[in-house]
Amino acid sequence: MKRLVVLYAVFLAAHAEAGQEWELISVTRGSTWEVNKAKGTLKQNGKLLDGVLRDKTDGKPDYQIRIVLNGAQAEATFRFLSENDEGTKLTGTYKKAAKPTKTHCPEQIQLVNSFQYIGLARDSCEP
Repeated sequence: MKRLVVLYAVFLAAHAEAGQEWELISVTRGSTWEVNKAKGTLKQNGKLLDGVLRDKTDGKPDYQIRIVLNGAQAEATFRFLSENDEGTKLTGTYKKAAKPTKTHCPEQIQLVNSFQYIGLARDSCEP
């Protein structure tokens, strides 16, 4: 029994380290509207989701995001790596399907501040 518990703990640690595949859209208002899309893995450690996503157009890692989930609320720091900035703070909501199925397990994070909207979503079930 002890070996089974240790094996299960190792499996959970490896699974958490693997991360989850997310898709992102960012809409920014400056002198013009700018829309960016990205995809990649965010690692979850408790309430924290963190990672760098790759631009869907050129495949370069350009979007770093760190999100703290607190129930249905989310707070994030988002930065464009190519702009070498300190990042911007956003707040919003987190929603997970109330009744996920084996093939439909959506999660969404909606974040906003005075000049930027970020939407993150994933629809993949854990094995």
